[in-house]
Amino acid sequence: MKKKIIEVLFVSLLVVFSFFYTNEAVKLVQSTDPIMKEIKKVSAEKKEAAISATINENSMVPGYNGKQVNEEQSFKKMKQYGGYNESLLVFEEIAPTVSMDEYYDKYIASGNTLKEKIALVFEVKNQDDVSKILSTLNQNNARATFFVDGKWLEEHTNQVLEMLQNDHEVEVLSYNNQYDAILFQNTLDVLSSISNVRPLYCLAKYDNKEVMDLCASKKMHTIIPTLQVTTHPYIAVKNKIEKGAIVSFEVSKETEEEMGVITNYLKSKGYVMDRLDALLDEARDEK
Repeated sequence: MKKKIIEVLFVSLLVVFSFFYTNEAVKLVQSTDPIMKEIKKVSAEKKEAAISATINENSMVPGYNGKQVNEEQSFKKMKQYGGYNESLLVFEEIAPTVSMDEYYDKYIASGNTLKEKIALVFEVKNQDDVSKILSTLNQNNARATFFVDGKWLEEHTNQVLEMLQNDHEVEVLSYNNQYDAILFQNTLDVLSSISNVRPLYCLAKYDNKEVMDLCASKKMHTIIPTLQVTTHPYIAVKNKIEKGAIVSFEVSKETEEEMGVITNYLKSKGYVMDRLDALLDEARDEK
């Protein structure tokens, strides 16, 4: 029995050693290949360091992934091609040392300004009708984030489905304008069952410990918009818009009437109107 165990251990060690030796031999051959030498030569100059999330007292701005050449994958592609070709370089992203997902006790005030994106955010409560705003956004290929009150959600499931079907993001605002822990959790559950996605964000207009603590306990980030628009939406956006901005609107007749002009203006300036999850994602925009 003892002899059998020793034999099994010996064979196992032999297999492991053979695998290691073969792997090292392959690496040695690759390192002397002219293609790999060219890849290694450009790797350093192509590398871009990741940018960590910026923490400033009780607020933060998300970081931005870096990138580097995946030498193994690049080599495989070029070997199939038959020679070195820079267009076949394969890149991989490098995560920031400090990520926003390590902090739920800080407000997010904007997205990273390295992105050309901005996020349009709408507060939906009481008996708000968002059909006109939705129609304008859809016509202009603009994606947005809607923070909906739990009571409104219960009474307007069809509009929530329309938002989701048009690739907008839906998050929870409160329940009947209150942040009760049990009702808030119930609303999260209802929204999750409709969207099949876990809600990610809460919305505050100012430093609000009640909202922050509740959302942090559920590993949700709390947003305080860069620009909070209440009146004269077009003028407010035109005068203060910047890359990475989170712009919040109340649902009103004035917002409905000016949303078309706003989206056209933003497009003319080269901004991409996207969801909060896309703006705040630390992944690189380039495809």
